[in-house]
Amino acid sequence: KDEEASDPTSAAAQLRQLRDHLPPPSSVSPSRALPEPQEAQKLAAERARAPVVPYGVDLHYWGQELPTAGKILKSDSQHRFWKPSEVEEEVVNADVSEMLRSRHITFAGRFEPVQHRCRAPRPDGRLCERQDRLKCPFHGKIVPRDDEGWPLDPEDRAREQRQRLQKQERPEWQDPELMRDVEAATGQDLGSSRYSGKGRGKKRRYPSLTNLKAQADTARARIGRKVFAKAAVRRVVAAMNRMDQKKHEKFSNQFNYALN
Repeated sequence: KDEEASDPTSAAAQLRQLRDHLPPPSSVSPSRALPEPQEAQKLAAERARAPVVPYGVDLHYWGQELPTAGKILKSDSQHRFWKPSEVEEEVVNADVSEMLRSRHITFAGRFEPVQHRCRAPRPDGRLCERQDRLKCPFHGKIVPRDDEGWPLDPEDRAREQRQRLQKQERPEWQDPELMRDVEAATGQDLGSSRYSGKGRGKKRRYPSLTNLKAQADTARARIGRKVFAKAAVRRVVAAMNRMDQKKHEKFSNQFNYALN
């Protein structure tokens, strides 16, 4: 046996060499052999809470060095004349190599359908059945209501009562927009300026909705409205017609300008 061990080509010598490279066996204490019940419960809870990721290319090459990852091999041209002097046989693509080592995970959350309704009283006596998540475009912020449509929160109920009192003080026929239409049709002053207020713009029909046709009030838009107004265009056309008429009166009898 000693002779076989001294021979480096023998199996005994190879076995001894492998034993020398192996790490020493670790002594496992009986206290660490089995985890405690509390640690076992904690470990089970963490495993249940840990997200499950599907198997992918990044996990397949996890912890490995890929020397050829992302390299594109180009075949050399065999043509006699149409052959470049310098040929890059390997081109490294960083995007491909990054795809093999990373993964994009989106945390969009779970979709929860809307279960509540607006339930605000409508003019016809029924309750609003819109199922918006936070805000109704017609009745504002959605708040909890009873079967009759009244808010359950005292503050919300007091706020809606104040809004109803304000509407009762001004009847619907005194709506400034309606009065302006009547004044334009009849030609009589019904006092729409008193209700509209100084400096206020035209009242929107649905203030909670977004006007998709509205244009941005920029300096370019304001200048464009002034330049391309109908009256401004008419003035420019009239001025150009006067210039053409003066030129015609001055040079119409000359043969040199008659054909121009």
